[in-house]
Amino acid sequence: MPASAAATATAPELAHAFATFTAATARLEQEYAALRARVAVLSSDLEEKNRLLAASVARERALEAQALRQSRLAAMGEMAAMLAHEVRNPLGAMELFTGLLLQDLRAQPDPLRLAREVARGITDLNHLVTNLLEFTRTQAPRRVTVDLGALVDDALRHGADLRDAHGVGVERRLAVPPAVGDPDLLRPVLTNLVRNALQAMPDGGTLTLAATHDAHTVRIAITDTGPGIAPAEREAIFRPFYTTRARGTGLGLAVARELVTAMHGRLEVESEVGRGSTFTVTLPRDPSAAGHETRQG
Repeated sequence: MPASAAATATAPELAHAFATFTAATARLEQEYAALRARVAVLSSDLEEKNRLLAASVARERALEAQALRQSRLAAMGEMAAMLAHEVRNPLGAMELFTGLLLQDLRAQPDPLRLAREVARGITDLNHLVTNLLEFTRTQAPRRVTVDLGALVDDALRHGADLRDAHGVGVERRLAVPPAVGDPDLLRPVLTNLVRNALQAMPDGGTLTLAATHDAHTVRIAITDTGPGIAPAEREAIFRPFYTTRARGTGLGLAVARELVTAMHGRLEVESEVGRGSTFTVTLPRDPSAAGHETRQG
């Protein structure tokens, strides 16, 4: 066979081989692209699983640290409750005897002033002991009708030493129907809020106690004309042991919010730096007292 005939005979074969090679190359490119896409998906899944694993490990470590802190706090709480109970008995005797001493010293201004300082210190200690006991106690609130006016009077009596020492005026606007709560829990709440407000006005000012209501709730607002609270601190002040005062324990507001929450209520704060603060206690309204209001003070 001539050479030209052999060359003509192999041309279709070469064309077929080239087409086959081109098709195979295209398939390989498609498979490679699919493989790269699959690798990308697997890599993304792996990164997500690694992220979740790291988050889980971090969360587990945080939970372990939290459990350790709670265990320590529980131990501290048990110790604080034991100490508070031990301190309360002699403290009560000191309060009684100091009251008698104040009566005996009425005609002696200088000794009377010193005795009043002692009485003020005893009142502060008694307030601290009460907060410690409330903080460590498991709350089981009653649901009874609460006379807010009478409880406010109690709170003002407990704050009389600060009110007199700081020269603070008091305004009361309490015309509301009864609320539903536990007076034994609400009493330390109002005492804490009143004393905090008075402590915020060491150079004098006005303490306002005003109550409002709607169809479902009763609200009592304790307002001071003190320096106010910075926005960054308005939630922090409710954390246990957080305080901005040199002699504070950081328990008063933490105890107050816990007790109000236990009574199915809310404790909220509004404040403006330089213009004072308002702490508002919101409690359920007594449904049987619709249309009935009593004025206290």
